[in-house]
Amino acid sequence: MDGIWDTQLKIMKGVLIVNGIIGVLAVFIAKPPMPFLTGLLFGTMIALLNFRLLSLTLNKAVQLQPHQARVYAASRYILRYIIIGIVLYISVKAEHIHALGTIIGVITLKFVVLQKELFNNKQYFKNIFKRKEAE
Repeated sequence: MDGIWDTQLKIMKGVLIVNGIIGVLAVFIAKPPMPFLTGLLFGTMIALLNFRLLSLTLNKAVQLQPHQARVYAASRYILRYIIIGIVLYISVKAEHIHALGTIIGVITLKFVVLQKELFNNKQYFKNIFKRKEAE
């Protein structure tokens, strides 16, 4: 369980670092910067919340019977997407939150997960580029 928590913390720190860098760049690029920064913070918080909810869902689902786990995981999946939909709707309607900042805050998590867990895996790329004859 500690390995899972360590991975979650590593990904959360990565998201905060990447979005911090994006926020600093936004201060110089966005005019005015506060709505973009508010949207970025809003999207980041929701992305991290959804990531944690996903972890809790998976931890509980593995303890359930297969049919119960399927129903439970599907219902939580829908709930997480409803949350994202509400967040995006709020960011589009609110004048003090920039929708692009919210979207960037939400999707940054996906890029950090790919970078930390997939692109750092050399065996993954070796398997992709392995010749068919070698199998």
